Amino acid sequence: MMKMRTFLLSLSPKIYVYRMKKFGVIIFFCLATLGVSAQWNTANMLRVGKSAIMFDDYVSAIENFNNIIRIKPFLSEPYFFRGLAKLNLDDFEGAIRDYTQAIELNPNYFHAYMYRGIAYHNMKQYEEAMHDYNTAIAINPGEAYVYANRAITEADMGDYKAAEKDYSKALIIDKNLLPAYLNRAIMREKLGDQEGAIADCNMAIKLNMFSDDAYGLRGYLRFQAKEYHDAIEDYNKALKINPENKRILMSRAITWYEMKKYPEALEDYTAVLKVDSTYAYAYYNRALLRSEIGDVNNAIQDFDQVLEMNPDNILIYFNRGLLKMEIKDYEGAYNDFSQSISIYPDFVKAYLARAATSMDMRDYDAAEKDRYKAEEIMDRYRRMKDGDQNALVDTTENFKRLIDINSRDDRMKDVINGRLQDRNVIIELQDMFIVQYLSLDTLRKGKVQYFDKRIMKFNQEHNYNPALTVSNKKFNYPREFEDNYIESLSSDIRKNKNVTDALLLRGSLYLNRGDYTKAIEDFRAVLERDPNHLFALMNLASARSRMYDYIESIEEKTSRVVGEEKKVERNVDYSLVLEGNNKCLEIDPEFVFAMFNIANVYAKSGEIQKAIDMYTKVLEVDKDIAEAYFNRGLLYIYQGNRSAANVDLSKAGELGLTDSYSIIKRYCSVEEE
Repeated sequence: MMKMRTFLLSLSPKIYVYRMKKFGVIIFFCLATLGVSAQWNTANMLRVGKSAIMFDDYVSAIENFNNIIRIKPFLSEPYFFRGLAKLNLDDFEGAIRDYTQAIELNPNYFHAYMYRGIAYHNMKQYEEAMHDYNTAIAINPGEAYVYANRAITEADMGDYKAAEKDYSKALIIDKNLLPAYLNRAIMREKLGDQEGAIADCNMAIKLNMFSDDAYGLRGYLRFQAKEYHDAIEDYNKALKINPENKRILMSRAITWYEMKKYPEALEDYTAVLKVDSTYAYAYYNRALLRSEIGDVNNAIQDFDQVLEMNPDNILIYFNRGLLKMEIKDYEGAYNDFSQSISIYPDFVKAYLARAATSMDMRDYDAAEKDRYKAEEIMDRYRRMKDGDQNALVDTTENFKRLIDINSRDDRMKDVINGRLQDRNVIIELQDMFIVQYLSLDTLRKGKVQYFDKRIMKFNQEHNYNPALTVSNKKFNYPREFEDNYIESLSSDIRKNKNVTDALLLRGSLYLNRGDYTKAIEDFRAVLERDPNHLFALMNLASARSRMYDYIESIEEKTSRVVGEEKKVERNVDYSLVLEGNNKCLEIDPEFVFAMFNIANVYAKSGEIQKAIDMYTKVLEVDKDIAEAYFNRGLLYIYQGNRSAANVDLSKAGELGLTDSYSIIKRYCSVEEE
């Protein structure tokens, strides 16, 4: 039997970043002057925005600062605080742009330099972060937080001595800065000063005897020194304060394991998963422990859970394959080793394990082929080590990525049914635009609407009865009102009264409620009377597109119900949708909503670059179409252009599409190592 690779995780201690947030906000806000040019209403809006940040309502804060910037673009403070809100939404590139604008307006803006340094640090642009911290210190050398943040960057650059000095400087300025003691303890441990590290933890505990992080860090230091009983004592104290601290639960489990107290370790891994059922490391470590104590079937189930979260991890397939060999599931083991090899073709141990499985299955030819392949790879590695340039092998960097339990491919894989999709998250493209009836109810709902010149002209000519708007959001009219209004419009049509307008309006109501067949009939009737009716052309095209998508969604659900695993190929003919929107552009070449709809058709059809180019044209005509930034950002993610995606999604967020920030956090932020 081959020995299973053991990979018990020992968590590194957490580094504390100093941000302006909650109570920190109170400290810094009093330092940020509003400027003599700010009138009372602007100052009040700033206070509202700052309050929103204090209560973690970053999206509302951004909306407030947007309004101030529109009125007074020469003020530096709104850019700074909007950057602060973006920073807390993990929109680091957007924050950097705002801090930069604040600095251009006020070159001595200390906090803008400090927080831009934090944003650069999160982007792993350490040289830029250091430059900003140094500038901030030159402006104000008496601020403890900037030394503490510079120390974090120095530590990530591997300069632990410089980091320790900066933490010490921060503590000279503010001797009660508890996180600085904890971070300096980590630096001292890295520099081999175990006694100094423990002393810092003791000082942190003296400052706050209810700090689970301080006890947890001291426990970690004692674990590193193999003082396991003392480590357990500290972990117990930490968990009395915060029983759901999963890092400390994990650390205690690992300590129990080193003490060979397996039931206690197993109990702690299970407790971690009660706190966070998606924590892959806990499943992985529990699987290894279960395999060690002979609980093979449950160990396999834990590996199954990890693979659901990370299907590209070769180590899980390999270890699961070894367990399947133990229970004589040779076919399952063979498939797992094969999967490891398909992901990483130079995985020598997987070839040898598969060869052993083939031997057990009495397939001696297959076993011989795998052993030969393993020898060939090992020979190529030996030749590469000796400097042979022709010995092409897969790199160890690739191997590291493939065994990272939490690694994920940032790009979304497919364009399926108008959605950019990865294995675990589906993110919808913003839908096509249609012309809709604007009621007081829809205004109260705060839906995103656009009032372009064509709509305004129509509304003025009809004395706002009916009033139309253009939107891609579903309007939730009261059902009784909607039914009554449709009947009233139908009565007008029967009486031959304002037939064109009544058909357009009734069709838009049908389209909004998802009655696509009736909507299409009404829009076609409008076009029989007026073949160049701009709104009817666009709505007819959008109705057809939505109907196609609805039909496909039903087909997908049906295929899942009957158990079909094969992905349904998208084969939709969007020619009529394109034709309708192109006809709109023939009538009015700058009808931006028709351009947007065409871009959506390209995206749904998988013509990614054509879609991006068309969204770009949309924004050249109207730079405030939030949905165009959003959709183009998703397509940039698909192409792997994370920086461009971040710019677009940040702008979409500024313009009101708040889902942008969760996408930025998941797909655009630099991943933790």
